[in-house]
Amino acid sequence: MLPHRRRSARRPPGGLLLAVVALAVPVALAACSEAVPNGPGSASADARSGVKGVVVLWPTCPVEGAPGSRDCGSKPAEATVRVRDRSSDTEVASVRTGPDGRFRVPLRAGTYEVRAARASGTGYCAPVDVTVRPDAYTEITIRCDTGLR
Repeated sequence: MLPHRRRSARRPPGGLLLAVVALAVPVALAACSEAVPNGPGSASADARSGVKGVVVLWPTCPVEGAPGSRDCGSKPAEATVRVRDRSSDTEVASVRTGPDGRFRVPLRAGTYEVRAARASGTGYCAPVDVTVRPDAYTEITIRCDTGLR
């Protein structure tokens, strides 16, 4: 029988790996979140209700122009969308749209005011009042006035 030899390589303590995972998972989940919840109306990212939509610039052509000669419809706009709970008058979420102007905010059922602020500061974006129902996403369009007339 051969003598038993000890391994010289050391393994990290089991608790260290657990601590790294415990710190990394919440950070990774936060980075994937669509909205930043900060109030009683907010819901978890896997919520089945909320508001989704698009922020658009409108109008994009002057009225005097020949509308048939160019694309005069609305155009998607990048913006920060903020959601305010109407019952408590507190902001419950804030999210950036994508380059396509789209956003999605998980929320509990209730009544909210949704506003958009364009990064460049151009154009007034009219707020939209929305009622979120349980187990459904309410779809809206937020129009930002370009000032073209």
